[in-house]
Amino acid sequence: MADEAEVSEKEQGGAPVYDASHYRVAVASTDGETVNTHYGKSEIFYIYYVDDSEGYDLVEKRKVNPVCMAGFSGVHGDVAGAGAGGLPSGLATGLAAGLMGGAHSQSVMEQSVKQFADCRYVVASRIGSGAAQALSAAGITGMELPGTIDDAILKIWKYNRIQGLFS
Repeated sequence: MADEAEVSEKEQGGAPVYDASHYRVAVASTDGETVNTHYGKSEIFYIYYVDDSEGYDLVEKRKVNPVCMAGFSGVHGDVAGAGAGGLPSGLATGLAAGLMGGAHSQSVMEQSVKQFADCRYVVASRIGSGAAQALSAAGITGMELPGTIDDAILKIWKYNRIQGLFS
């Protein structure tokens, strides 16, 4: 099977290609134990490789630029003056894109989703409608599954198995 995966990766320009029972799941979490972060506010996603017949393994702790402004504390103080030239990258990106009060730039949302191009599923405690639409358009299934990461991956495994019955 490893040879098939290597061939598939080469055929797709280096992007990993997974079959129905082998895939990646990105999980929004602050502690690596629980799904406890909103998709648009998360700075860290834990990436798991899932093999439906073997289990799952953590393969990466991925730092991303959050797309939502809400949730950043200290906007009038320490954050506004952070760093030598200004704002943290996620906050600066949000401001530059005009992200205020849940209104998101489509191009910024699409850029956010590209960070998960190697994943079949993205899990968070909350996923807004704009993010859910952008994920879906990219062929990624977004799921709101607050609780433990173990429970979330078990639910995805069950969902994936059921989906396999219809394909």
